[in-house]
Amino acid sequence: MGVWDINAATNLISSMAQSTLITDTNTANNIAAGNVVNDSSDYAKILAEKIAEVDSNMNNQQNNSTSQQENFSSSSEKAVSNIETLRKIMPDGSIRIVTYKDGEIDSEVKIRTHLVMTPDYSAPPTPEGEPALKAEQRLSLAALLMA
Repeated sequence: MGVWDINAATNLISSMAQSTLITDTNTANNIAAGNVVNDSSDYAKILAEKIAEVDSNMNNQQNNSTSQQENFSSSSEKAVSNIETLRKIMPDGSIRIVTYKDGEIDSEVKIRTHLVMTPDYSAPPTPEGEPALKAEQRLSLAALLMA
């Protein structure tokens, strides 16, 4: 339901509340209805106050939303530069981190692989009886995340 639908509904309710007032209180039959007039007018006053309160809340919300939109549009104009960071694992196991600013390379970092000597049980043992060693790459995820 839009803002205008709410305003139209509140205007309809207030006009209906005001039209239920009994104006002829001179006759004997309407003396008892005089209390109804006072009751309905009290109701109309309360309803009018609530309607005014709702209208002021809606106006405040509209003002807040327009100010937020203006702040967003002004902040988006300030952030003209586009910064993008790409992290790529190269075939040799090294990590390449490239930062682009407005489509051009701003900085580039290469992190070499960390090689660890591990036993290779598929290869024949050395003459001393020790298992053969092979260099194994260890990917440093901490370096990838920290860079």
